[in-house]
Amino acid sequence: MKTKSAVLLLAMAVGCASAAKDERSADGLQPRVSAPTSDPASAASPLSPTILPVAGGQFAHTQFRVVKGDRKDAGSRVADVEACAQCHADVAAQWRTSAHAFASFNNPVYRTSVLKFRAEVGNAKSQFCAGCHDVSLLVDNAMTQEIDPNDPRAHAGITCNTCHGVANARPDGNASYDLDVSDVPIPKDGDTDSVLRHRARVAATPLRTASLCISCHRSFLNDDSGNTARHLIGQDDATPWARSVYAGSQGARVDQVTDEKDCRACHMPKEPSTQGDPAAKNGSITSHRFLGAHTWLAAMRGDPAQQTKVERLLKSAASLDVAAVIRANGSRSYGGAAAIDVAAGEHVDFDVVVKNELVGHRFPGGVMDAADTWLDVRVSDADGNVLADAGTNHDRDPNDGAHTFSSYMADGDGKRLLGRETHGFKANVYNATIPPRDAVVVRYGFDVPARLPKLPLSVSVKLRHRPRSLNLQDLACKEYRTDRGHAYAKGGLKNVAKNLDPCKPQPIVDIAESELHLGGGGPASSTRGFARDFAHGQGLLRALQEHAWEAREPFERALAEAQSPREQAMAMGGLAQLAAREGAKDLTFEWATKAEALVPGHPALARARAQVLMSQWKWSEAADQYRLAATASPRDDGLFGELAIALGGSGRAREALEATRPGLLLQPRDWDLLRVQALSLEAMGVDADAAKDAFLAVRPPDDAPGVRGKCSKNVAGCANERNPVHTHPLRPRR
Repeated sequence: MKTKSAVLLLAMAVGCASAAKDERSADGLQPRVSAPTSDPASAASPLSPTILPVAGGQFAHTQFRVVKGDRKDAGSRVADVEACAQCHADVAAQWRTSAHAFASFNNPVYRTSVLKFRAEVGNAKSQFCAGCHDVSLLVDNAMTQEIDPNDPRAHAGITCNTCHGVANARPDGNASYDLDVSDVPIPKDGDTDSVLRHRARVAATPLRTASLCISCHRSFLNDDSGNTARHLIGQDDATPWARSVYAGSQGARVDQVTDEKDCRACHMPKEPSTQGDPAAKNGSITSHRFLGAHTWLAAMRGDPAQQTKVERLLKSAASLDVAAVIRANGSRSYGGAAAIDVAAGEHVDFDVVVKNELVGHRFPGGVMDAADTWLDVRVSDADGNVLADAGTNHDRDPNDGAHTFSSYMADGDGKRLLGRETHGFKANVYNATIPPRDAVVVRYGFDVPARLPKLPLSVSVKLRHRPRSLNLQDLACKEYRTDRGHAYAKGGLKNVAKNLDPCKPQPIVDIAESELHLGGGGPASSTRGFARDFAHGQGLLRALQEHAWEAREPFERALAEAQSPREQAMAMGGLAQLAAREGAKDLTFEWATKAEALVPGHPALARARAQVLMSQWKWSEAADQYRLAATASPRDDGLFGELAIALGGSGRAREALEATRPGLLLQPRDWDLLRVQALSLEAMGVDADAAKDAFLAVRPPDDAPGVRGKCSKNVAGCANERNPVHTHPLRPRR
């Protein structure tokens, strides 16, 4: 630790309370941040308590805790849904259609993973899974034993008494919530006091907050979870949301004005109450279908209504555009005005832009290593004959070479693990999913036949989705067909009247389509306009630094097409971010100043200034800009980390220490913030041993770069996929 001289931290004065929970807002997420200051007088104030990650709860290998109620027979009480359904018929009926209605052992896709985990790592550590999938078993300490396929607790899922029993939720993840397992007071007709007692018990403060969802929809892997890679980020839908406009954070870019939305707004919308549920208001009830991307689960359940609702949600998720054709000499032609001429025998590349339009976390989200969303690309002549393609066989062949939007988790040899073997993960090699409101560019290379086919040629692209990879489905199907799988299936029929067969084909949803024409005076693809060029620029901005310049022309086109001051500011902001990536300070400030005249005080512009200043080692000046950005986006832990780096590099240890607090309240295991906290304490001559230990426990695995290198060297296509903007050659049809 002492050999690391650059302290990385942030400068923001925070209200200092003795308990971390007192420094968060009512939703448990947003730190209460005062106006930024660098007042030297603050150096005389007492040090705030060091923030350290919370150790595991009462149950080893999980953050879950029981804080109230008799634990005797608690599992049966937690599993009991029928008592609630007697009054809340609408809610119960909706919940039964959801993924929450299924546990690890009666969902065959999860079961194949958890049984493999228990066989290879041991039953005790499978409690790591149970805090979010098998609470009814966990509270009775049953996860340390063999699970009877007929045990009702193994088929309970995430029940009413789980979410409505949460007394407190923390941002750690891995089931970081406290559960009240006491009896629920039953309301009586005409007895107002009994109704109030019931509501107080089942609607504690965390219930209607994002923090409740985050406690399970964020996870990390370490020795407690059977993983030997020290510390890896697992599923995390919370962080991308908290850094996005949907959480009120605007540090990523100047974007369209967007209403803030939490988890409930998308996944629990209002729907009509049809069964007289007393929780309904004005004829509507908060949906408990928990719609996401679970088309396969709905299909296995034989529930076309639920499947239709999920598909409708998916089709609004992302947009698709065949944006431009790039010739061998580097010249570019953009779709939208007219068909683009091509010559026999020439090589062209074309850019496909995919934008996450409405998903508040990464798209696709959840367990991204098992996600299966891909591009189906084909070039056809005027008679419909396919000349070349990519990804057109991925619906039946996972080794088709399609570009997929997923996360590559590798073992120690750099090979991809496709069966959700979390205990074997050693490093994330790349993550090809798309953050909220961001875009990616996937490039395809096409050799026009030497004998020119009938024109015009059409380049047709589909964005296709199914919930899980065929590799994982194959494993689930094989397990289902074993004697053990049949036993769990029978248990499902007995306990939830459903036998889920994972061997049936998964539904495939075509989320978006786009087309571009080449040669022959064919029809224009469509009008381009601001949105398409801006998204193209966003995607190219992600390229390796030496190729980031390619984003300039799309952003300039977007600026010329802007129809409002906001759109002008968006394009100018993109040009400022590009200049910052290129280390062009004057140009960054010029574009940021022009944009700021239209969107005063926007944090993304302050961040662009800070980033270019950092590239020139102007730490203190950068800190001033980061301070402005972080103050305006108090849920964005990434901004706190960047500000921390700037302040630490300036040698301002005291400010850096205080400024770690907002970030660590959001991300208790952020390795940058924990490192800066430790180094700041050490620089101030304060005992930093506990802070150092906390940092060392979560620092990235030392062998991760080596794992990625092995993947690039030994796994076909890995090096190409690691490039943020890379080219897939289209396969010619013979």
